[in-house]
Amino acid sequence: MRLLPALLTASFAALASARCGTRDPSERVHAQHKYFLEKEDREAARIAAARDVFDVTVDTYVHVVISNTTAGINATTLPSQIHEQIDVLNENYLGTGFQFNLVNVSYTHNDKWTAIMDGSTTEYEVKSTLRRGDYTALNLYFGTIGSGILGYATFPDTVTPREFLLDGVVCDPQSLPGGKAPYNLGITAVHETGHWLNLFHTFQPGNDDPAQPGCYGHGDYIHDTPAEAYAAFGCPASRDTCKGAVEANNTLSVPGPDPIHNFMDYTDDRCLTTFSAGQITRMQNSWREERVAYVPMGMRRRSPGGLLPDLKAELGLGLKGKIARPGSGW
Repeated sequence: MRLLPALLTASFAALASARCGTRDPSERVHAQHKYFLEKEDREAARIAAARDVFDVTVDTYVHVVISNTTAGINATTLPSQIHEQIDVLNENYLGTGFQFNLVNVSYTHNDKWTAIMDGSTTEYEVKSTLRRGDYTALNLYFGTIGSGILGYATFPDTVTPREFLLDGVVCDPQSLPGGKAPYNLGITAVHETGHWLNLFHTFQPGNDDPAQPGCYGHGDYIHDTPAEAYAAFGCPASRDTCKGAVEANNTLSVPGPDPIHNFMDYTDDRCLTTFSAGQITRMQNSWREERVAYVPMGMRRRSPGGLLPDLKAELGLGLKGKIARPGSGW
């Protein structure tokens, strides 16, 4: 397999200026979370018992997208990095009831696909060409994003066939295990998959306060993640941005220091180690009610492995770029 002739490198200082480029949740997704919060409050005992027996294996399709400007790709180590990334997902989702089964890895070289920015024409071309599986299948894309973003994901909010095709997670290849420190342990994919499973950031703004937006209101709609005014970087021990009366008056979050070790914050990979029990419950409930139960508008159930041929024809989707499977050449 030939990817690129040599290791491509780039300054990582420009990366992770935002860490995550996942767009703000829609009104529908906010409504989902209000519903789940009320349900979880009403049915706390039953849900806690169900949480311990939840057991789901997520079919996972990895797509590596390469152009002549892609940085951080090493043809020798890339296949093992991909497998290690799946191991990292499984290790860090252990105890959540979710595990990830790598079904296939595709490698695509297309010099027109230089930046897979959210909302771009390139994003649509990449995903409409490569996406596999149904709404419960995780499609994990590795390719250059740009604008200092390490990754982004979609919430379970699909309403049209086009939006179904855009469902998935996109990460910069330099965030793979063995990539560029301090985001070199594969935790970006863990964070973004959390969004795909319907988790918000721990510092999700609850109102428009310019100084401490995460200290007020609903935040991430999960009680057991302490309120956090804004994203944390590095690994700032004992950081506490919501204190005193502000913290005491917020009845939607438990008091305490900022959850800098929570996977849904922005700290360095080495600092992110945990999901809360409430987050695990939210992912499980969202899986049942938003992914398993969902059939996108105008679509019918299909067998695993790809879109219905007639749907692809209807949307005018053709194969763009060259796709190589492991062990083959370009």
